[in-house]
Amino acid sequence: MSTATLDLLDCELGKRWFQRRSPALHTTFKAQHAQALREEMGKACLVVGLLYVAFGAMDALLIRDMLPYLLALRLVVGGCYVTAIMLQVRRGVGTRILELQCSLGIYVGFAAWLYLAAQSSDETAILYYAGYGLIFMLVANLFFDFSFTFALLSSGLITATFLLWSTEWTNNMSYITCFGSLYVLSFLLTAFLNFKYNRERYRVHLNACRAELRQREVVLRGEELFRLSTTDALTGLANRRAIDGVLQELWMANRNSGQAFGIILIDVDFFKLYNDRYGHQQGDRCLAALGEAMRGAASPRQYALGRFGGEEFAALFPAQSAEQVLAFAEELRKTVEALQIPHPARRDLLSNVTVSIGAAFSADVEADKPERTVTAADLALYVAKEEGRDRARIFNARMLHGAESDDLNAEMLRSAVVDGRISAVFQPIADVSSGRIWAAEALMRLKDAEGRAISPDTFIPVAERTGVILEMGAWILREACDLLAREPALPIASVNISARQIADPNFVSSVEAIVLAAGIAPSRLALEITESGEISGNPEVARLMDRLSAAGIRVWLDDFGTGFAGLTCLSELRFDMVKIDRFFVQSCDTPRGAKLLKNIIDLVGNCAQRPIAEGVEEAQQIELVASFGVDLFQGYHLGRPMSRHELKLRLSDTSNSDCLPNKRLSA
Repeated sequence: MSTATLDLLDCELGKRWFQRRSPALHTTFKAQHAQALREEMGKACLVVGLLYVAFGAMDALLIRDMLPYLLALRLVVGGCYVTAIMLQVRRGVGTRILELQCSLGIYVGFAAWLYLAAQSSDETAILYYAGYGLIFMLVANLFFDFSFTFALLSSGLITATFLLWSTEWTNNMSYITCFGSLYVLSFLLTAFLNFKYNRERYRVHLNACRAELRQREVVLRGEELFRLSTTDALTGLANRRAIDGVLQELWMANRNSGQAFGIILIDVDFFKLYNDRYGHQQGDRCLAALGEAMRGAASPRQYALGRFGGEEFAALFPAQSAEQVLAFAEELRKTVEALQIPHPARRDLLSNVTVSIGAAFSADVEADKPERTVTAADLALYVAKEEGRDRARIFNARMLHGAESDDLNAEMLRSAVVDGRISAVFQPIADVSSGRIWAAEALMRLKDAEGRAISPDTFIPVAERTGVILEMGAWILREACDLLAREPALPIASVNISARQIADPNFVSSVEAIVLAAGIAPSRLALEITESGEISGNPEVARLMDRLSAAGIRVWLDDFGTGFAGLTCLSELRFDMVKIDRFFVQSCDTPRGAKLLKNIIDLVGNCAQRPIAEGVEEAQQIELVASFGVDLFQGYHLGRPMSRHELKLRLSDTSNSDCLPNKRLSA
């Protein structure tokens, strides 16, 4: 709803009782009040009619000689009153006409009763009994939700009739003064209360409208935030988070009903060379064109298509066979090829932009979780690249057997720990508000027997798959705690933990033992849990975090924004810190990317959790993200992963003046 409407409501709520109401708002209120009054009118009339008849007991007690006449009167008037009003309610007669008839009906019931009661021979009883007419006034002004005009009409006629009757029927001035003033004062008081209640009803209506508008605004902002958080800023396709969500849905459908699915990974060939030759802006235009072309192939089939990250795209869809998956993969390849986007800088015989595609059919993958299907498609993509690019390949078991014969295995990893070929490096996390190192993340590095470095992207998955990650994880934890013990100037060290470690029942006790052996405060150690489908809704993770928190050990959420868990993870679990994935920081150079990043930062802040921005590589990124309220950063611009000795030198400068490459960023 518009800001102008909210402003109008605020202005109306600030008005005094004598100020003129807004015609538009008053009309809306009258319509709403009329509807509510119509719904209750029949029930209220029935209650009043029964009460009118029931008061015949007082007739029998006070003026018995008129009981037959009054009882007949009550039955006739009460019955006609209720029947007439209820019939008109059902026929949809206008509310104002119903109000008029109800208010006049109350007066007629009073006047008829007073007239017959006055015929009694017991004059004293009549004088006192006439005071019961105040009940009719209360009904008119307070029982019914009449508009002020109709309530005033009914109660005014009742008061005037009594005054006329009392002056004509008796010459007792004491009686006239006493009961007359009682009627007049009751009239004024109940009329005032009716006026007040009507005014309050109007204010309640305004506040309800205001609350509804605010709620609608919140819902719209939430929908916009969700749309931004699941849409790639560059191509307009689904982003990795959305694709992960689709994968999770397809996986659950496969587990519940046996519906197989296909996953396709599309990688642009030699895209780094394209960027280097034509610049990043032209590279962005190229990716946008590819995304739009592939969308044209996927949308008619209602297949999910998104940008998986960088120059990689992904498509997911229910499938009946591997042949169907491979056929669509080949269609996507030809769609890109047909664009004929020039790329003379590539290192093969082709001169246009092409893609390599890896696909997997879920029925052909032995998997206990959805990530395995992605791994299978990635393996097929690797084969497509090895065979010369510009082709599509689908996963089969032979590819997996070939991968298992690699030199990197569990025994090689275990021997690396024993032989000292595994090492630790530390990447600083800086506080730009103070210019100091606030924490450091401990990372593992590995070399093969010939001394060649092995990428963590290569050995970590193998360590997790074989279970060696438990030994390697314990090793890096000891290294981090030893660093904290030797470097009191370093406030916190963080260590990534894997799903295998989380599932280990002895994990928490082993961490506590390592912290105790190092002699450090538990709050100086932080464990980073990567956002994934395995932690959202997992009671084991919640219990693990409770035990770690009880021990004083911090728990951080790593790579927020890239996994299955999403907002559910952030709302279900309480983290000490949330590390925003580097993708969002590196995509903030566009207005849309900056808006998405700010919304994510606001979301983390609204969940009462503090963010760390990962992957900062330029001073401008720090300036922009700091303007969004973030003061903790990690990335190459602030420091690459470094040895313990290098980190010690950085910490030895008591001012940490070299912590930030450009100290003015902390201003």
